[in-house]
Amino acid sequence: MSQKKRQFILTYNAKSKMWTKRYKNQQFWILYSPTKTNREKYREAVSKWNRIKGEVDAGTYDADREALESEKKRLKSVTKLGESKKRKYNPRLVKTAIRKFLKFKQGEVNSKQITPSRLKSLEYSLVPFEDHFGDRELDKITEADITRYHNLMSKRVSRDEIKPSTLDSYFRAVRQFIIWAWESRLLKEQPRNMRTLKVKVQKQKILVFSKKEIQDLYAGIGKHNLHPRWQSRSGPQVDHTILKAAILLGLNCGYTQMDISTLRVRDCEFNRKPPRIDKRRNKSGVPMQHLMWIQTRDFLKDQCKDKNPDDLVFTREDGKPIVPFTVDKNDNIVGGRSDWMGDKFKRLVQRVLGDDDPRRMRELRKTGADFVKQRKVGIEKLYLGHTDASMSGRYTKPAQKELNSVLCFMEKDFGFSDTLQPYHRK
Repeated sequence: MSQKKRQFILTYNAKSKMWTKRYKNQQFWILYSPTKTNREKYREAVSKWNRIKGEVDAGTYDADREALESEKKRLKSVTKLGESKKRKYNPRLVKTAIRKFLKFKQGEVNSKQITPSRLKSLEYSLVPFEDHFGDRELDKITEADITRYHNLMSKRVSRDEIKPSTLDSYFRAVRQFIIWAWESRLLKEQPRNMRTLKVKVQKQKILVFSKKEIQDLYAGIGKHNLHPRWQSRSGPQVDHTILKAAILLGLNCGYTQMDISTLRVRDCEFNRKPPRIDKRRNKSGVPMQHLMWIQTRDFLKDQCKDKNPDDLVFTREDGKPIVPFTVDKNDNIVGGRSDWMGDKFKRLVQRVLGDDDPRRMRELRKTGADFVKQRKVGIEKLYLGHTDASMSGRYTKPAQKELNSVLCFMEKDFGFSDTLQPYHRK
């Protein structure tokens, strides 16, 4: 049996979203309703129409008074809604909790537990999660919601909008945020399927430089190797001193751009035997000691000349750090990102090895680590400044002499010295 179609005694104007009624050659605008299917608004409109109809039939209907009453009611509703929006603050909303989480992480940046660039990465990775759940409360996010979010974000990989590694960083940021919310009592219980928010990233092919390529890059530094239109110029645009630092320190010590940027004169111990660089890795704070190659020592001596122990060894032409850090008006440390050195090295690679060569400055660090591992397994962690979390690593000192020995062989094998330094082990 077919269901009887619902009959309306009023007409809904979809354009103005008002219930209306034409009666005795007059058009009456009765009540606003966001949709035609809102039954509560319809019943209210019918009740109001019955009153208006009675007044019209009795001849007592005053259109001006009715309009004034409707306007007063509207203004009262809008004012009340505006005040409630100003007063409303719910710390359990996802968007509110994310702001609190980022403020907490900013505190870790200020205390130098993490870098500003790490905070920026977290902020960027949480944007899709906030867009999806921003106005919902944390406690109301169920396992089914997490599954739908997982499937939705996975489709972005299938459409080639993002890479699997990018999606993995998104999911890791969400897991970190949820754990923080639970520890901060903003969330009573974590969704049980949070562990499903992860992506298996395929290991990429390790790109390294050969001995000949390293020597070609090092020999390609200098104004005489530039295009003829640049050879008559002077100044920072043709000053490639920093590229020598990138190659020497990137191979000798496995340094990144940030490590080179934060290197200070006091870290360079020229009078020790063997001469070494003793500093902590900027990213993790792990102490590192690297024997200096002869060319590295001579180059750094020249760069440290007439400088104070606390001065930076390398700066830009205006005296600012290679990777700048600043303090904003709220005394928060910001900055920590720069392509200044990386772009210079990229142009060097393209000029010497070809425009289609994909290798960048990080491949210097990979080249050094690969050589160290092939020479002595286990020493690569010490070379890279990675934490040795094994039980034996807790009970023993770093094998510094073994690393010194491997660095001596690396210096000779890559063509930076004809003979081995006397600090190697046979």
